[in-house]
Amino acid sequence: MRTMLYPGKRRVELTLICKLVWAVGAITLMSVSTEAQDETPQPTPVQKFKLGRSDGCFRYIGDAVEFVGHFKAGSYIGISMITIGPDGFPTPAADEQRAPAMDLQEWTRPSRYFWFGPTTVGRDYSITFVPRSDWGSSAIVTICGRQVPPEH
Repeated sequence: MRTMLYPGKRRVELTLICKLVWAVGAITLMSVSTEAQDETPQPTPVQKFKLGRSDGCFRYIGDAVEFVGHFKAGSYIGISMITIGPDGFPTPAADEQRAPAMDLQEWTRPSRYFWFGPTTVGRDYSITFVPRSDWGSSAIVTICGRQVPPEH
């Protein structure tokens, strides 16, 4: 009987409830996005390295994202990175997504997962890889240095 006397009252109540639900949802969403912004970014795993005296190479198996080491001016650096698949075996070269990246101009690249180039000055260099989606996954990394360019 009540709705017959006041037919618009039910509609007003539903509208107010909808607005209240929408406001609570918006406040919740804003608080979640604020919390996500407040989180400090996780540090990227850094692996410092020195080349071996006997063969001039550094070998690593693990999930580091950045490799930092000192090279002399004019050194030729070779870097290979091969992802270790979920089965524990190296990814076939044709399926490899990981590509080494260094803050130097590339000299030559025989394949996607290999980088080679000369250093311009003696200093610490940073080596990482792309795509970032592979960060955190394990790989076999080999970094070698030499003072003379390879013969072609």
